[in-house]
Amino acid sequence: MEEERREMKGRPVVPPIVRSTTYRFDSIEDLVDVVEHRSGYIYSRWDNPTVRAAERALAEIEGYEEAVGFASGMAAITSAILGFVRASDRVAAIATYGETVRFLSDFLPAIGVSVRQFGPDDADGCHAALDDGVAILYLESPMNPLLRVIDIAALAERAHRRGAVVLLDSTFASPINQRPRELGVDVSLHSATKYIGGHHDVTAGFACADETRGERIWRQRRMLGGVLDPSAAYMIWRGLQTLELRVGRQNETAGRLAQWLVNRPGVRRVHYPGLEIHPDHAIALRQMRGFGGMLSFELDTDGTGTARFMNALSVIQLATSLGGTATLVTQPVTNTHASMSPAERDAAGISDNLVRLSAGLEPFDVLADDIARALRVVE
Repeated sequence: MEEERREMKGRPVVPPIVRSTTYRFDSIEDLVDVVEHRSGYIYSRWDNPTVRAAERALAEIEGYEEAVGFASGMAAITSAILGFVRASDRVAAIATYGETVRFLSDFLPAIGVSVRQFGPDDADGCHAALDDGVAILYLESPMNPLLRVIDIAALAERAHRRGAVVLLDSTFASPINQRPRELGVDVSLHSATKYIGGHHDVTAGFACADETRGERIWRQRRMLGGVLDPSAAYMIWRGLQTLELRVGRQNETAGRLAQWLVNRPGVRRVHYPGLEIHPDHAIALRQMRGFGGMLSFELDTDGTGTARFMNALSVIQLATSLGGTATLVTQPVTNTHASMSPAERDAAGISDNLVRLSAGLEPFDVLADDIARALRVVE
């Protein structure tokens, strides 16, 4: 057997899926070295070869030394935040994703962390909060679901002067359209369920950071246990191989749909950072390399009429999530932001007639025809 192994040559082109939960050692000294220095593998809640392959691939794309894989985007967000706060700390945040808002407004105060949340139009208030001293500045850009874009670099520079760690949910941008590290972000967060996986078939999340902060987040994951499964990690690695191609197509389709919808009867308003009428278009031009595959639009009807529109679509699928090969549509008040109170949704500008669309890989004409047919139902 030993002679046979010596004769074997070649390495796999794709990483193998290593399902082992535990790893054996030839000596106690080797085991201790792994425990003390992460020089190998001991238990898959700590590290796994397939997970590490996905982590290294994403870290290289994002431009950070480390990436830490999680079982979901929310596991990455919550573990990363908890890795940098203690009781009596303060957090400043600009975010609208429903579950993140719940974590910031409910969970953190319950453990003694003070949180001040700001809207995208209150950057001045957020700057003032940073001057008061915070442990974390948490940002989301582009924001879900109105695609508001925050001036990340300006806020990050102010936060760093006050000693804060800057975390950014960059899911909507994807690693292709936005370079968080170049904007001063310390920890870039992704729901890899979306663009990174890209095929509606894997749930995962990542936190990308330098080596020191990455180690801190890894220790948090090791303790809380939200580890990425090796089979899911392989799917993520595979998704990364086509990420740039997919996102480029989605950018193009979303941009065309946004322009087409602007003057469409039955559509009251379109939200897309690539449009000159978008309030943050100038910021998006400056800090993004593409405007993304997400757009949202408000129909000239009420919530009931919007539901009729959704039900009339035949090609575009009514489904939560985004960033995959199929075009998906959702009414945010019914799912992604249902956990927010009506007052919170109103403050965030999320109306009953708002539709969020994630462009997939279907031809533009097919998608436009489907929307046009559905709009006639609510005329």
